[in-house]
Amino acid sequence: MKKKVLIGSAISVAVILLVLGAIIVYRNIHYNDIWYDSTIVNGIDISGLTVDEAKNKILNDKRDYSLNISARNNGALMIVGSDIGYQLNIGEEFDKLFEAQHSGIYIFPTKSSYDLKYNASYDKEKLKDILFNCELIKGSDTYPIEKPVPAKPEFSEEKQYFVCKQEFLGNKLKKKAFLAAVESSLMEARSEINLDDAEHFPDVYKKPSRFSTDPKITKQVNACNNTALKFVVWDLGNGLKEKLTPKTIATWINYKDGLASIDEAKLTKWVENFCLKYKTVDKNRTFVSHTGKKVKVPAGDYGWQLNYDKTLEQAKSSVLKELDSEIIETYIADPSQENKRSLTFKKKAVYLATAAKQSFGQNPEDWDPDNYTEVSLADQMVYVHRGGKVAFKCKCITGLPVAGRQTTKGVFFIKEHRDAYTLKGADYETPVVNWVRITWSGTGFHPATWQPWSRWSKTLYKTRGSHGCVNLHPDDAKKIYELTKYKEAVFIH
Repeated sequence: MKKKVLIGSAISVAVILLVLGAIIVYRNIHYNDIWYDSTIVNGIDISGLTVDEAKNKILNDKRDYSLNISARNNGALMIVGSDIGYQLNIGEEFDKLFEAQHSGIYIFPTKSSYDLKYNASYDKEKLKDILFNCELIKGSDTYPIEKPVPAKPEFSEEKQYFVCKQEFLGNKLKKKAFLAAVESSLMEARSEINLDDAEHFPDVYKKPSRFSTDPKITKQVNACNNTALKFVVWDLGNGLKEKLTPKTIATWINYKDGLASIDEAKLTKWVENFCLKYKTVDKNRTFVSHTGKKVKVPAGDYGWQLNYDKTLEQAKSSVLKELDSEIIETYIADPSQENKRSLTFKKKAVYLATAAKQSFGQNPEDWDPDNYTEVSLADQMVYVHRGGKVAFKCKCITGLPVAGRQTTKGVFFIKEHRDAYTLKGADYETPVVNWVRITWSGTGFHPATWQPWSRWSKTLYKTRGSHGCVNLHPDDAKKIYELTKYKEAVFIH
């Protein structure tokens, strides 16, 4: 039985081989002078045709030849064969291709696609003129030419840290490569090509100098984040905060040789602007005088002023501090408030000068509107306001209205009270009591026993004026000394 099975199997195999052999012989005889199935040359199907039939098909197909070119951003151009004197000659390479295809034994049909150069001819100068003056090269209102832009680190407004901004490919063609691509397509008698086909035309467009896949970009992004990701918060008092964020710090970063650094000149400028934002000592003010009317007074030394040196020191110590990269990476992975706290530096504002209340901008109202002192140069009177009303008023004699002796107009603050003080000048040295300093340059309230108070008038200062101080009757000086308060506003107008 085993011998019978083996003999049967051998006969079956022999039959199969015989059939296959017959098929192969038939195929090779059948395709002896025609192209194999699924044969495509330069995009034209010539399967089952003789060499001459295939040539005629190609020539007929290309009789009114044109080449349609597609480009990036929906760009398009048609090269009409007659415009460049295009003539197609199939050439001997076609015959050689047929011989090469039939040099072996044809067993099973397989799809064969060939790119073959013909012996095409055309006017190269006319072709150049068309290509180099078309909108794909020169651009137009509807097809602008955009240069490629390399990938680079960029601060993300949305994420609030540095990311890699993808490269922009643009659509700027390389003229020589563009010409070569078209000429190659003409030699193959192509009907259409797509210049954005990177497989066939990898170098026809100008490329960005750096792509997002470049590890150098990743290194730069990390370095910039390690420098920029800091939040500095100043407590200005009464719930007022000023913040320095990564968005601002990012604009100060310089990157060179793999390292990110801070432009300290820009940091310093930011601190200057920060201090100026909350500075009111140099601002004019409008207050309500004893008449109930509003009076505009020039700037003096009253108001708010941050300590610039201390504030700069606070900013530098925070921004320039090196942080563990793990803290940065944790925040980027999860920018939660909890992780943000690890990158936050809290600072208390240091002031050189303060006022009664916080009010900033061009028209600050930072004094106590119910309690202040007013000196009217026109009336030669002093008014002490308490609880929103004039609680005390008295006569005064201000500085002689000549250069170097005038009483300075402005808004100042009471700087000190002294029971005894000696007034000193180039030609005098006079001890007084109940001295109340208004300015650091020497202006203050004090009694002047030498003034003729019995014949006081509002014009007496024009002949008997002081060296700039506000002279008072001794009794009034004592009252002013008692009523005025340290750091309280004094309006001289």
